[in-house]
Formats: sequence, C-alpha cells, structure tokens
Amino acid sequence: MPRVKDSAFIINKSDFGESDLIITLFTAERGKISTIGKGAKRSRRRFPGSLELFSLVNFNGFIKHPLALTRIDECQLIEPFSAIQDDLRSYFCGCYFLEIANRCCAERQANPALFALLQEIFTFLATLPLNRNFNCRIRLFELQIITLLGFRPQLSACLDCGRELNMGRLFHFSPQTGGLVCNACQPRHPAAFIVSRGTINMLNEAHRLDNELRNKLNFTPQVERESARLCRALLRWHSGCNFNSLKIMERYAENNLPVAIPDPHPVTGNKAKLNYSINGVCT
Repeated sequence: MPRVKDSAFIINKSDFGESDLIITLFTAERGKISTIGKGAKRSRRRFPGSLELFSLVNFNGFIKHPLALTRIDECQLIEPFSAIQDDLRSYFCGCYFLEIANRCCAERQANPALFALLQEIFTFLATLPLNRNFNCRIRLFELQIITLLGFRPQLSACLDCGRELNMGRLFHFSPQTGGLVCNACQPRHPAAFIVSRGTINMLNEAHRLDNELRNKLNFTPQVERESARLCRALLRWHSGCNFNSLKIMERYAENNLPVAIPDPHPVTGNKAKLNYSINGVCT
C-alpha cells in the first residue's frame, strides 16, 4: 500500500459509524481526496484538534486502491483558521468556498493554484474583515476560483455571431455557453440575462489586478450584484447543483439574521465560539 504524506485543507466531514469520520481533504499535491479516519472521533492522540473545517493540516496514511477511500492515520494541525467561526458573515462565505471546492473539483486532480487560493481566502476571512470592500473581495475570490476550475467567462464578444462589444448594443450572459451573447442572438439563449457594460469591463480587468489593488478596489452595487449573479450562474451550470451554503448566505445577507442551524453541542464558557452546521457542507 503506497503511503501518503501531504498538507491539506479539511473541506468536508461526516460521521461514519460510532467512531469513524469520512473526511474530504483538498491537498497541495493531489487535489481533492476522500479519506476515512478510523477512530477519529475518539482519538485525541492521533487527531489532536485537527479535524475542524477550514483547518490546514499535515496528514499521513495509506491508499489501498485507487478507487477506495484513503485511510488517514494521523493529522497534525498547521493552522486552524478558527477566527472564521467567530463571525457569521465570514463563516457563511467560508462554507460557500468549501462547498465549491467539494462539489466542483474532481477526485485526485492536482491544482496547486487552487490550494494557494484557498489559503488566501481563509486568511482573509480569518482576519474578521470590517473594511468596506469585503463584498468586493468575495466577488473577486469567486471569479478567481471559477477561473482556476476552468470555467472562466468569455466576456470579449458574442459567442454566437462574434460581434465585439460596442456602445450601441446590449449584451447578455449565457451560463450554458459561458460567455456573452448579443441582443440579436439572445432569443436562442433563454437563460441569458443582461449584464451592464460596467460589469463586463470590471470583470475583464479583474484578472490583471494584483493583491494591493484588490484590497483597495470597491464595486458599485450594480457591479457587485451582476458579477455575483454571473459567477453563481456559472457555478450552478457546471456543477449541476445549487449550493446549500449560498442559500443560507444570501438569506443572512437579506435579513441580517443568523439563519444557520446551531450546533447541538456548542462550546461553552468564556471562549465559546459560534458553531454552526450547514447541511451538506458542515456536518
């Protein structure tokens, strides 16, 4: 049995029997892998506080068969990113990116750039950001992760007739084609929706921004709204599913209320944290 040693983010976990856990990892060298931790719910020696969502860990184990679950024998915590759970907005956004990685990445396909992006996202969310461009940064992270998954939208011309952008025509975005269609071609794309010139220009420029500019950039409400719709329509089309965490995140944003389900076994005391469970993401 080949031995596995790697660093990874914990992107999902679920109970398996009385003491085992099924744990989905996104690793630096192997991409997403599904693993089983034997006795993980009981062993604090082999898994010392290292199996929380968002955590960056070093792990080792064995691959019995290419199609079988990888068995992990122990994990060592590198960075817990625990501050993400102290703020509902950060937590919901973090769960959304976990779900994207879990649902949209194929098993055992290395994507080191995506691994690095997840680390950047969790570092950002763990700072409990209160800056005014928080929503803008989340939109940019969405666009980055979509690009790294191979879904980058084509926003330079109509994908049907080839007409280039100009001031005299309306353009729509079609999730099925992954790009723009002009007003004349739109009837052939019933799911397409209007995207403003400002949003198109901003998204075309976003790929050229460095981190310093990303930290300073802020979207107008229209650009933020349209870019979110575009990115999420693409993700839904390519994954074939709706994201549970996104539904909760949007309800929270609309109502400004904690709509997640409280953990049945919350931490108590002065160091208690907000622990929430989102069905299908955090179990």
